[in-house]
Amino acid sequence: MLVYVTRHYMITNDGHLIKMPIISKPFKSVYMNLNPLKTENSLLNYDYSITSASNEFVLAYQGRYFKIGEFMYQILRAGQQAKYLEDLHAQLGNAANVSLAGLKEIIDTKILPIFKTTAAKASEAPDDGFWYKKQVLSSRQSTTLAKPLSFLFGKSFYFLFLLLTGVNIALYSRTHSIVANDDLPLGTEILTWVASYFSLFFIMFVHELGHTAAAYKSGISARSIGLGFYTIMPAMYTDLTDVWTVSKSSRIKINLAGIYIQLIISLGLVAALHTISNDFAQSFVWKIYVFNSVLMVANLVPLLKLDGYWVLSDFLGVPNLIKTSNQLLLNAVTKKDPFEEEKPRDYSFKKILLVVYTIIRVSFIVFVTFMAFAFIYASILKTIALIRYIPYLSFNFETAIEVLKRVVTIVIISLFTRKYRKLFSNVILKRVKWYRA
Repeated sequence: MLVYVTRHYMITNDGHLIKMPIISKPFKSVYMNLNPLKTENSLLNYDYSITSASNEFVLAYQGRYFKIGEFMYQILRAGQQAKYLEDLHAQLGNAANVSLAGLKEIIDTKILPIFKTTAAKASEAPDDGFWYKKQVLSSRQSTTLAKPLSFLFGKSFYFLFLLLTGVNIALYSRTHSIVANDDLPLGTEILTWVASYFSLFFIMFVHELGHTAAAYKSGISARSIGLGFYTIMPAMYTDLTDVWTVSKSSRIKINLAGIYIQLIISLGLVAALHTISNDFAQSFVWKIYVFNSVLMVANLVPLLKLDGYWVLSDFLGVPNLIKTSNQLLLNAVTKKDPFEEEKPRDYSFKKILLVVYTIIRVSFIVFVTFMAFAFIYASILKTIALIRYIPYLSFNFETAIEVLKRVVTIVIISLFTRKYRKLFSNVILKRVKWYRA
């Protein structure tokens, strides 16, 4: 039945006049906007934003970012204004080359699932491997502290980064000989290790300030700086969720900024080793220098989700490098569909680099898994041996240190395997419930 609405009456298509009730303004707008011939634009139900920079298009929704194509960007941009799907289709124009039904299918099958999945994940507690995690600086505080360092990230950044890397590599092989006496008493040696451990917090903090300073130079602000712990290892992190809104070159610079600051710190430590003559101080500075060097190398290795991983991800233009690598491995080991159309082999530089990365990553995972099991097995044997021979040992400083080492090792293993033990127990419990059912 077609209806025509006037101020107080509704005329039906057969000529009858029906008096409408007097309603308040908000409800009247529902009557006035009623149009059964048009389809509501469901994109208006989601508060998302879209950005474009250097021919890259990014969708942001509930703190998560997705790299999208230009056509998807046009749909989402028009979807923020059009009230009806027909209006959205009209705004896209003939250049879209898609029917109204095709546009609705794209929205329902490609875009809306992203919003729904993101909303579901946002309600879940993140499992990022930290057993302790806390914000230490807000966006304003971290930007204020990092702003004085922003001058380091100008146009000459990449040249200076390569220069500092080369100088540090050349100095490393000659630095160990500077340490006059590496054989300190056991108590003093332990004290230097403890002091060096706490120095990691300073190194990591300045590392994160480097990321924040480079982000500020690129026109964005870090949302926060936080502190967490993986097993007994401290780990600081910077929330740079908005990094996807800047260009690829700026993202790579931001990712390398922390290591750049560490390279500068490394030169300062080498200079300190040349000027310090005290054995304790030299041993302390040397350990900080080693820790700093190890952290730089670990951050550059793209096999874990550290700085090097994001640099390679941005360089290749692959937002989720691990997922792409896993899919590449799955395609290589699974049997192909005999009815699938044969595709030409891809021998591009990007594809070759992805294959090499996948091979190295699988080898790394196998090696780390083997070493972890070997470490756990050896630690268990040493702990059992120590417990067995405790009645025959004289209690002295060396014995107390050995017992402390065993206790710390057990704590490390417990924290390191916490996530995997939880996963294993969940699988076992599901099996038990299945058998009982």
